[in-house]
Amino acid sequence: MVALSAGAPDAASGLGAAEQPAGAATPDERVLVAGTTLRFALLLALLAAAGATMIPRTVWHLLASPAKADLEAACFLAAGIDPSVSANASFVQSRRQPAALAECMARFTQDFTTVSVGVGLVALAAAFAVYRLLPLWRTRRTRVVPLDIVDVHGRLRPLLDEMVTVAGLDRKPRFVVDPASRATGAVAFGRSRRPVIRLDGGLVVTADSEQERFRAVVLHELAHLHHKDIGITYATVALWRVFLVLVLLPWTAVGLDVLLLRGSAEVRGVYAPFNTHAQVLGGLLALAVYLSRLEILRHREIYADLMAVRWGASAQPWQDSAVRRHAGNGWRKPFGRIAALWDTHPSPALRSASLADPRALFALRALPLLLTGLAADILVWHLGALLREVLWLGAVLVAGLVVGIGGVALWRAVLYALRAGRTVPSGWSAGLWLGLGVVVGELSGPRAAMNRWLPAHPEALLILVAALVLLMTWTAQNAEWWLRARRERAPAPAMLAGLAVPALAYASVLYWWWSVGEVLTEGWPFTTAGVLASYGLPGLPPPPSDLGPLWDVVAVLGLLPGALRGAGSLWWGQVLLWALPVLALVSASRPGGGRVGGRGGSPGVWLAGGLTGAIVCSAGLAVALARLRDAELGAPGAGGPLRLAQMMVPVLVISAAMALTAAVVAALTDSGWLTAALVAAGITALLGVAAAHVLVRADAGSGPAAVAWSLSRRVHLPYAVALGTPVAGLAAFAGRGAGLSGRGAALLVRRVTTGRRAGPHPHVRPAPVAERPLRPQWRRPVRVAAVGAVVVWVGATALAVDVSAAPGRASTPAPVPDRAAPPPSAAVSRLQHQAWAAAGGLERMEALRAAGLGYGAASTAVGEATDDAGFRRAMDRVTNACAVMGRATRRAGSYLDVPSTTGQRMWTLVLTRHREMTDACLALATRPDLTTAEAADTARRNAIDSVDAMSYWLAEKGAIRPK
Repeated sequence: MVALSAGAPDAASGLGAAEQPAGAATPDERVLVAGTTLRFALLLALLAAAGATMIPRTVWHLLASPAKADLEAACFLAAGIDPSVSANASFVQSRRQPAALAECMARFTQDFTTVSVGVGLVALAAAFAVYRLLPLWRTRRTRVVPLDIVDVHGRLRPLLDEMVTVAGLDRKPRFVVDPASRATGAVAFGRSRRPVIRLDGGLVVTADSEQERFRAVVLHELAHLHHKDIGITYATVALWRVFLVLVLLPWTAVGLDVLLLRGSAEVRGVYAPFNTHAQVLGGLLALAVYLSRLEILRHREIYADLMAVRWGASAQPWQDSAVRRHAGNGWRKPFGRIAALWDTHPSPALRSASLADPRALFALRALPLLLTGLAADILVWHLGALLREVLWLGAVLVAGLVVGIGGVALWRAVLYALRAGRTVPSGWSAGLWLGLGVVVGELSGPRAAMNRWLPAHPEALLILVAALVLLMTWTAQNAEWWLRARRERAPAPAMLAGLAVPALAYASVLYWWWSVGEVLTEGWPFTTAGVLASYGLPGLPPPPSDLGPLWDVVAVLGLLPGALRGAGSLWWGQVLLWALPVLALVSASRPGGGRVGGRGGSPGVWLAGGLTGAIVCSAGLAVALARLRDAELGAPGAGGPLRLAQMMVPVLVISAAMALTAAVVAALTDSGWLTAALVAAGITALLGVAAAHVLVRADAGSGPAAVAWSLSRRVHLPYAVALGTPVAGLAAFAGRGAGLSGRGAALLVRRVTTGRRAGPHPHVRPAPVAERPLRPQWRRPVRVAAVGAVVVWVGATALAVDVSAAPGRASTPAPVPDRAAPPPSAAVSRLQHQAWAAAGGLERMEALRAAGLGYGAASTAVGEATDDAGFRRAMDRVTNACAVMGRATRRAGSYLDVPSTTGQRMWTLVLTRHREMTDACLALATRPDLTTAEAADTARRNAIDSVDAMSYWLAEKGAIRPK
């Protein structure tokens, strides 16, 4: 749709772009994919995932029995789970008695899966119906008429046919006119097989007097059809409207009912943080989808403008519209920037400027990146079930969307900067905005905080921000290398590889984060003894012993990236961060290729830095392993401690060497400092791992401290890659900052010294250094060396990947968070005891009491028997009473423990007394005499007293009403 007079002031701008120099070439906006398809895919995935989780909750809330629902929720409280503590502590509490908890929940679970699937199918059918009926609704609403009825003289038909021919459309659109409209615009709608263009009456009336405007408007709408915008636009409109009406609004109403009305005020207060987070996340979902959709539509309008001009439309109508709008801005300009976010069309000023320079289509904008990170994090929350079942698939999906959208924007920005002669974007700002979107989603939703207002350690979320900043910086520098190396070739294949690599790397980070790292938002939930116990190696220090700093380091390393070495954990994707930039050398060494890297960015610097780092790493490994060999670890003759230390300590040394190498190379390199630093760190890592294998194998089989070097061989590379690569990346940032600071200080000293000697002198800009291609005699060796390095890296990684294991299987069993949780508050403790009684505790106590009364009645009947037949019937009753007592006791024993020490002690006494009573009863049934009868009667009184005492105690705690 076009509206040349509508819009708001220009709100899009590049991030730090310099003014375009004279004579610079403006790139074609079609040189790379626009990235809007990926953004549409993210929105569709978000709507689908949100619908798949929101519909079942809404259906369950509307159809479930409130009483059974409350009892199902009570099972968690009855199990001792404190909703006010961290998710880590809740997980530990839920694992203490999983069978009893599952049995409790199974009694009250209400399954409405069939109804939910039916509602989902109805929603999809409604979306399809809306998609099919939207064109008809547009036609009926405006009461349009065919063009031939208005164009009685036939002056417009030849002109329209000529423009359709210029557009080269497969299907000729049907032109209709809205005679009641005084506007001078047009709208393309319909379906891809039956497109329609509606011309406003004012446009038709002024077609002769303003023919240039008429051509511009019609060609703009034909460009929408050429780009196939109407199909995906109407699909998203239909999905959004149906999702809003049939999914989001009912879900919001249900959530508000749970938050404000349902249940007691005390229970609502306990779960208020979680329910509030869920509602806020629903609002953010609607905001992210709506603003993202409008942002995409504004982009498509500029693409249509450029295509219309390319087909021969005059730019004058857009320029005139921009002048008229600019004259009325005045004091409304700041408000117009905010209003522009809610408009489907860009501002006239931006549209007019984009015809001469499509900078807006290549610029990095903060809002789309922020919305992408936010939408991706909301998608993670709604993909919860999938993430639990197929973790690697969810990681690849989310990482592909995030890195794909941000990466395409970066590649386009870098390409524009290189071809237009502007400053190449660094990329870190794109990663920062993506990361901030993720952080907003984590802090606003219930994923990180769960049932708390904020996680205890939100700073742990900076890990995700740092990962995105690092990967987006790498993406920008890698894009610059490849675009320089492939000057005369299409950039799309290089961009595809340049996006797949960081997407895999970010997927590995997400896999680790969802598996292990997420718990860090609540602090460090593991004890060193607990982590060491998970290795199952003989001779490790027992938990009560005094653990030294060595074991603390080993425990931390065991939970950092690399612990999950299976193929499905995607740790191997980070190797490609080293390998792909090296392949740019191969492309650059061909005839016509450009130079990769700037000052200090030659392959010699990377190789020298990597080899130097490997020498330092080998020396450090030799010293560390020698110290370990001489140290006394564990009990005499126990190989477990040395075996564990020889697995983990080399990883620490290799990672430190990688970080040092990356920092030094980044400090000495200008262009592509991060990619160069990671390449050098990769060389250090590979040679360091080889040195570790040699040194560890040399120790294997010698003396009592023998170790299995093959296990270390399988562990060192995954840990060094997954842990060392991000550490090296962060060290490269530090090295870059130190290098810039050092150069700035040296320049300042030089200027001060030169100024004192020669006085002031005019500033002269140094002439740019011409890029020199590789000499012909060096091209083949460079290609061979680059390909060889990549083959070695990839080959060594393939040998280290554990493909026989299940996807993502850990090198060691995953330890369970074992730090003690704080005791619950008085209010939560009262709710837990009430839940314990309501979910089955009181029922089992009454069953025990009834069994005791049944035995009492049977024993009375024995005493009242007057003949042998009556005595036998009475003893049969005793035998049955014994069986009933046994079943009631066993059922009570399988129930959840009382969520307090005192209560559990009393409950244990109840169970013990009733087991004694069952045994005494069976003894009486087997040997009926005075002794067994007295023993059974005593056991019965003790059992009844224990139940009465338990009832009195629960009444005092407020768990039950006193009788």
